[in-house]
Amino acid sequence: MRKLKDWLRDRSKEPTTYTGIGLAVAGLGQVFDWDEAPVAAQVVTDLAPALTTGDYVSAAAIVLSGLMGALMREKGSRQ
Repeated sequence: MRKLKDWLRDRSKEPTTYTGIGLAVAGLGQVFDWDEAPVAAQVVTDLAPALTTGDYVSAAAIVLSGLMGALMREKGSRQ
């Protein structure tokens, strides 16, 4: 269990991990026809620099902004 924890911690420090996760989210969005998948994928990709340097305040702001962009209605939208 400790080796897995160390491995996950080490991967979380690499920007390519977040790029890969973003691509996986985009791919799943295509499969499940989720319109907001590109936004979610971009949020994950944008998180990489903040998370790999330990800037968690910026990371939280990016997550909140991305979620708001994906979940809020546009003005004039009736859906």
